[in-house]
Amino acid sequence: MHFKNDAPDLAVPHKSLHLAKKIVVVDGMIGGGKNLLSSIVSSLPNVEMWLAKPEIEHVCALQHLGHISLEATKTLINTWTDEEIYNQSMSRNTNFKPSDRSSVFYAPRPFRYIKRLFKNPSKATETLKKEMPILNLMTHVNTSYSKPLFEALGDRMIYIRTTRHPMSEYMLKHNKKWIERWAIDDRHGPIMYKTLDQNSKSIQLPFYAKEIEKTYLNTNSTERAILLFNQWIRSSDDFIDKIIKSTNATIFEIPYEKFVFQPETYIEKIALSLGVISDSVTNKIMRREGVPRNSLTEAPKSKNYIKMGWMKPKKNFTLAENFAEGRAYAAETVSPEVLNILDKLANDYEKRHKINK
Repeated sequence: MHFKNDAPDLAVPHKSLHLAKKIVVVDGMIGGGKNLLSSIVSSLPNVEMWLAKPEIEHVCALQHLGHISLEATKTLINTWTDEEIYNQSMSRNTNFKPSDRSSVFYAPRPFRYIKRLFKNPSKATETLKKEMPILNLMTHVNTSYSKPLFEALGDRMIYIRTTRHPMSEYMLKHNKKWIERWAIDDRHGPIMYKTLDQNSKSIQLPFYAKEIEKTYLNTNSTERAILLFNQWIRSSDDFIDKIIKSTNATIFEIPYEKFVFQPETYIEKIALSLGVISDSVTNKIMRREGVPRNSLTEAPKSKNYIKMGWMKPKKNFTLAENFAEGRAYAAETVSPEVLNILDKLANDYEKRHKINK
């Protein structure tokens, strides 16, 4: 019998048994090409249709902010990934909404999930052990905060960080739109926190802005997008450079500017890491997604791309022309100081990823 003064320490959460033997995580910036890459990765044999997993982003954010322990975060991640692969094995909680890009109807192998609707739940664990399907998750700008992911999943994880040049009109407009939306729409977006604006009025900001709050509050939406680009890209670079020296996870950094021109090179490396071989379904999905492409501004005709702000260009721009257009757009609305941040970030991005304009 324990009394108040001699109660044992709080038990440390832990989960050691894993149903998900291999897990692909595709992360990247908003509008950075995650949909494209996740769709093609899901076409590889034995890889599941991709799932957006905002819970992982949120719990990593809370751990980063010090509101939840690392061990608790790792336990939740391991629990959630096992729940996801178990539920997918019988199409429980699977998205069947036809208009969603993340639905069965966009999946490369849709009949797999229709058949699973009739599977006996009691056979699910047995099937998982036999077939060992590969869970396929997508997160948004989570790399900087993904230490719990790497510690939880270890060598079971294939982590794909998609990157995209910050100096494009599309990226600036797309992220500007989302930044404005976060202020009025709690349904879509990151963990927010309360603070006071310049007039001492209570407001909410995305947790990404915590370390640059003062500057962030005194800027317009386009400037905020650039400030967040600078934070996301630089902190993610630093994290990857450090974690790659200690983790057993497999890491790929894939720049959008190279992937759309030479997708086969990257997909074959990913397939090799998963122990599978790309097939005719993979080729079919690559054709559907319009890769390889002749220009960075190309995209397949799709309502989804148009909804995200893509417009068919009057001509196919070179990389240099594309970046020049983005800089001209930024120069119209941002301060010289913020434009200088964008210039330096773009230059460092090109050096890191060997982007030849």
